[in-house]
Formats: sequence, structure tokens, C-alpha cells
Amino acid sequence: MAPADIEDDLVAAYAAIGKAVADFTSTLMKLYDDLDPQVQQYAGDVLMPLLRVSQVKGNKLIDRAMSLVEHPAVLEALSEGRIDEGKALMIIDQVSVLDAANQAIAEPVLINHAATHNYTASQRYARRYVLKLDAEAALRRHKEKRKQRLVEKFNLDDGMCSLRVVLPALDAALAFDRIDRIARALPKDDRTLDQKRSDVAADLLMGKETPAPQGEVCVNLTMPITNILDLTTDPVMLAGYGPLPAEIVADVAANGIWKRILTDPATGMAEHITTYRPTPAQRELINARYPTCTMVGCNQPAHRCDLDHCCPFDGTNTTVANLRPKCRHHHRMKTHSSWSCENRADGTHAWTTPSGKVIETELEPIAEPAPF
Repeated sequence: MAPADIEDDLVAAYAAIGKAVADFTSTLMKLYDDLDPQVQQYAGDVLMPLLRVSQVKGNKLIDRAMSLVEHPAVLEALSEGRIDEGKALMIIDQVSVLDAANQAIAEPVLINHAATHNYTASQRYARRYVLKLDAEAALRRHKEKRKQRLVEKFNLDDGMCSLRVVLPALDAALAFDRIDRIARALPKDDRTLDQKRSDVAADLLMGKETPAPQGEVCVNLTMPITNILDLTTDPVMLAGYGPLPAEIVADVAANGIWKRILTDPATGMAEHITTYRPTPAQRELINARYPTCTMVGCNQPAHRCDLDHCCPFDGTNTTVANLRPKCRHHHRMKTHSSWSCENRADGTHAWTTPSGKVIETELEPIAEPAPF
């Protein structure tokens, strides 16, 4: 069991990393500003002998420093240890699509959220916030990013290669679902699921027949009915990814199979859609209400998680109130270690660490709460 003071020291040490990055940024920009304008274009070469880095690394350090100093609120939060470098650069990237006025609105909101959430949750929130703030700008950015789709091959050791495909999130979700469905339908053998997915993907790309039924691909999209009625263009939530501009999923939505999920207008949380095994309706509602594993900081999509009985099964408590999605790793952690959890009456989920600290998992609405 880690003593509380050691945990506090660890948190402080991690915050100090952010301050060190901010101090380095300020010092680097002082050096850059002192250079003759004709030399500034070769600043990366100046850093090569000083820091024992490559020219590429030196130029990246300068570009990063310039980005941070152009956003003083983000740099201040980094210096104070409220956010780390990854979150700082993510916020700058997300607001870059906005004009100066909207950047000034968005930055403090995104900083405050990132200070209490992990990177993935902060990025998902930032995407959604930026889309709400300026949907047209976000759509323009998506169209520019879409032009950068590509396929790359990286040589690895031991006769292996990595194939990287960059494509729109919706297309990637559909492609992965097809690969995953085929892989899971294969008969049991000595391969892991990851190995099966790799083999299936290779077969599909090379035009080979797959030895399992392919089924119909499926992704889960959440949008308000006002979008379907062309009354609004609110962001559409792609399960396992986050918000997308409504326009880019319009064709899929028009041809999709829809299920109505009632949400609480005040909170945006899913509402209404005893054996040990949850019914399909229970699983569907729980997955809609809790889109990811309910361990703090885990982003495993709920449809790939176990449904855990927070209070041990007693023959009557296979209920929505008692079930929460947990990935297999965190399900085992809760069962076989001194971690524990509880479901609160308001729908939140709280974990107690081995040292006795209580950490609450925030609810993540799947729809925007009503503005009243």
C-alpha cells in the first residue's frame, strides 16, 4: 500500500515536469529572439551542438515552443502543473481551427476540463466543444485533414512490417468492425484475437477469401432527433471515437437502422430503453449510459467490456443500477485486488484506491443537456 504522502509527492513531481517544460520553452524562445533574423531560420542547427539533438529534433522543439508562447493561458497552466505537455499541445491543436475571439473563449474551458481528466477524455471533450462553438470551422478542418489520408509501410525487425492507414474516423470504425466480426467468427485455434484480426486484414487487403461469415458492419452513432429533422446540426457522437461534424455522417445516418434512447433533458444521460446475465435491453441501455469502462481514466469502449455486478450477485441484483461496464483488466483488478468500487444513487461510479482515496468517475452524457 502506497502511503498518502508518497502519492502526494508523485503528483507534485509530475506537475514539476510541466513547469520544467514551460521553463525550457521560455528559455528557448529567449535564445531564438536573440538570434539575428538571418540566423533564426537555422535555429535548429544552433540547437544541434548545444543539446546534442538532430536538426529535425531541434526544429520540432522550436515549433513546439512557438506554439506554446502564442497561447499564454495554456503555457501558464502547463507551468502551474495543471496540465501536462501532451494536453497543452492537444488544446492548442484543437483551438487552432477557431478565430482569435473563439480561441479566447475555448482555451480556459478546455484547460479546466483537462486539469481533471485524462488525455483521451480531454481530447474528446475538446472536439465536442469546438464543434459546438464553431461547427463550420470544425468541418473545414476535417475536410483539410481528410486530404492527408494515406497508407504507409514501416519496416520492423525480424522480418516484420507495420502497415499504417490514415482515413476518416467513420470509415476506420466500419473497417475495424468488419475485421473484428470476421476474426471473432473464426473457429478457436492457437491464435490470439489480435493475431486473427491481423490475418483477416491481410486476407481482405490481398483479395483472399475469408473462412468465416463477414456479417453486416455496424457502428453506433448518437445524434439528437432534431438533426434528423434538419432543425439542428449538433455534433454526432461516434462510439469509441467522439464527436464528428453532422454533415460527414449524414449519408450513413439516412441509411442506418435507428433505435430511440430517451435521455434526461436536464443531464443528457440515457434513460429507459433477474438472471445473472443481463438482458440485451439492459446491456444496450448501460452501454449507452456509460460509453466506456468505468475505471477512472480507462477508455475501453463499453461494448468490449464485461458488465460487472458492483455489488456481488445475490440472485436479484442484475439490474441497471448495479451493473457497470469494466474492461477485463479492471474487472479482474476489482475482483482480485484491494481496489473497490460503488455505484452512487445519482448514477456516478466511485473507486477506492488501495491507499483509501476515493476517486469518482464522471458521468458522460450522450446528448447535450437542455439549456434550461
